[in-house]
Amino acid sequence: MGRRSNGEGTIYYSERLKKWVGQFTANSKRKSIYGNTKREVIEKMHKNLVNLQENKFIDKSRLTISAILDLMLQEEEKANRVSENTLLRKEATAKIIKKMYIAEMPIQKVTAVQINTCLLDLVNYSNSYISKICMLLNNVFNKAMLLNIINLNPFTIKGNIVKPKSNNADKKVEAFTIEEQKKFLQQLKNKDYMYKDVFYILIETGMRVGEVLALKREDIDFKNNIIHVKRTLTRDRKDFVKLGDRTKTYAGIRDIPMSAVVKNILKNNNNINFLFLMQNGKFIPATTINGHFKRICKDAHIRECIYEFQRNGRTIHLKLSKVNTHMLRHTYATRCIEAGISPVVLQRILGHKDIETTLNTYTSVFNKFKEEEIEKVNTYLEAMQLH
Repeated sequence: MGRRSNGEGTIYYSERLKKWVGQFTANSKRKSIYGNTKREVIEKMHKNLVNLQENKFIDKSRLTISAILDLMLQEEEKANRVSENTLLRKEATAKIIKKMYIAEMPIQKVTAVQINTCLLDLVNYSNSYISKICMLLNNVFNKAMLLNIINLNPFTIKGNIVKPKSNNADKKVEAFTIEEQKKFLQQLKNKDYMYKDVFYILIETGMRVGEVLALKREDIDFKNNIIHVKRTLTRDRKDFVKLGDRTKTYAGIRDIPMSAVVKNILKNNNNINFLFLMQNGKFIPATTINGHFKRICKDAHIRECIYEFQRNGRTIHLKLSKVNTHMLRHTYATRCIEAGISPVVLQRILGHKDIETTLNTYTSVFNKFKEEEIEKVNTYLEAMQLH
């Protein structure tokens, strides 16, 4: 029997499969495609045969993890469903996966043992980053199933894939203590710092830095004492600051009540469109706000540390403050929990996508608060001689 030539094809109905089947030859190999109707199979056959004639045909059995990763990222970019900043982060995660030896193997041939071997090399990354890598790799196998390349995702079998634990300790949620918060607020009053209004709003609302810097005058409802959070600053593919058309997540679009302090600040803001801009009219980068925050905290002697480095043969000791602006969001959330606010309400104020994010982020704070509340009950029961 002679070798079949490229493009040779047949279509028939399979009683066993209860589907229409199309078969054609590509690179001397017989390929099959399936559909619920004959028309569906004809269209698929036509597309594959055209690609074959134009040398665009891709043998799915040879598709690698790396190729599927690229396909997924291209689809997300074209669909415009995620921000450029999110795409940048996903591409950075994809680069880690592409360094694995399994990345250039046909995904059909990749085994759970090989996946686990590659994952063991991730132990020097943080636990959160390891989770992101595993999640993206899991999505690659899900995509391969949708493309009918594999029949089973190894990540779906319990105990099959073992996510390693990082060698690095997890970073704890950092928030100001009450004394630190007092020192910070006093320092803001003592000196006329640039962007001081931004810091007041951050610590009084729990908003993300990018959300505050993207506020417009139309977002402020003075009648009902509400801030409408609709968007955030983000970064484009070239890492330049730009205005996003949405918040970090869909849950980020929310209304936040204004305190008297915040209301007074916003009423005295005379900007017509965007409330916070640099003197040249451009958006303020979050890194600029973070730098000013460190300076204020150093002046207030909050979490000071000494950074040692060499310059021109001399040892230089530089006094810094080990803080970042995200601490203000955590500080607001911590004070809310201490005041007795429910996790569900806090979730909505912070704009978390689900309640688990809120509970997991502030587990230690909620537990501490719970212990203090139980102690109140024990004290009361003892006073009533009910113990």
